[in-house]
Amino acid sequence: MTEQNIRDHLLSRYNGWMTAIAEKNIDAIASIYASDAVYMQPGQPRHVGKDAVIAVWRTYFTRPDFRALYSPTLTVSASLDIAYDVGSYVISLTRDGEPVEIRGKYVVIWKMEKGDWVVAVDIDNTDHPV
Repeated sequence: MTEQNIRDHLLSRYNGWMTAIAEKNIDAIASIYASDAVYMQPGQPRHVGKDAVIAVWRTYFTRPDFRALYSPTLTVSASLDIAYDVGSYVISLTRDGEPVEIRGKYVVIWKMEKGDWVVAVDIDNTDHPV
């Protein structure tokens, strides 16, 4: 694979991720994460392992109005075996009956696992207090 092939594939994975969020498709979300994935969300302890990460996504999906949009900025390593994304996001939801928009930034580290690129580390941080 070339760097451009990897970049194109990862952008496709992001499109799938955004579709999975819109459809609240937990199985599709699970397919994105590595078996030993780590997720670090704002103000919470780290979640280690795919099951722990998916449990967090399940809580997000309990909100009928939960929406998220990620804007990736991908970098592929020279060795073509790891990639990282330093991007931004916008999450919208309702809190206490009022619409809320949360803007922030994130870092996602991608690695190869069983022949496909998966998320090894996912950390996000809001641009304002939650």
